[in-house]
Amino acid sequence: MKQGLALHTTSGELGIAIVDNQLNYRFQSWDLGRNLANNLHEKLRDFLPPLSWQDLDFISIAKGPGSFTSTRIGIVTAKTLAQQLNIPVYGISTLESLAWFYGKKGLNNQFLALEMKPNIEEVFGAIYQFQSTEKQLLNIIPDQLFKQENWQNLVTQYQNKFNDNFKLINAPDKLAFTTETLLEITLLKFQNNQENINNNWQNLMPFYN
Repeated sequence: MKQGLALHTTSGELGIAIVDNQLNYRFQSWDLGRNLANNLHEKLRDFLPPLSWQDLDFISIAKGPGSFTSTRIGIVTAKTLAQQLNIPVYGISTLESLAWFYGKKGLNNQFLALEMKPNIEEVFGAIYQFQSTEKQLLNIIPDQLFKQENWQNLVTQYQNKFNDNFKLINAPDKLAFTTETLLEITLLKFQNNQENINNNWQNLMPFYN
C-alpha cells in the first residue's frame, strides 16, 4: 500500500489530506483566502507528522479548473515537493474529484455532469459515469470550456436520455472537502497499474479559470 499527500488549493481554501499504509486518512482545511501563499508551507509542516517527507510515495494535487492564483500556488508547491523527493505527482481534475465524491453517494452507473462557471457566457464542464461495482469513474465528456448555450444543450440531452440516473452538480465556492478524494483517485490509479511515466513534476500542468 502507498502513503500519499494531497493538496487542494483551487478555491483559496487550503485542503491537506494524508493516507498511510493502513488506509487511514487524515484531513484538515483552512479558509486562507489571500493568505494562502504565506501560510501553506507552515500548515504542511504542522500537519505532516508523524509521517516524514521521506515516507511519502506520491503527491496528489487538484490541478483545476480553479482560481488562477491559488491553483498556481498549489501546483508549484506540489511540483517542487515531487521533484525534491523524487516521487510521482498526480494532477487530478477538480471536476473529477467532485464527480468521485458525489458518485459514491449515488447509484451505480450514474451519469454526473459537473459545471463551474467562470463567467455568464462560459462554463467549465465535464460528464463522468461512476461505476460503484467496479470502483471506477469513466470520463465520458472530457473537461473543457463550453459556451453556456452549448453546455446547456449537452446537459439537456443527457437529462432526457438518462432521467433519474443523471445528476447535474454545480461546483461550490469552497472545494477543499474533496481533498481526500484526490487520494482515493490516485490510489486507484496505482492499483490499476497506471505507472508514473506521465505523473512526474515536469508534466504537471494547471487548468485555470
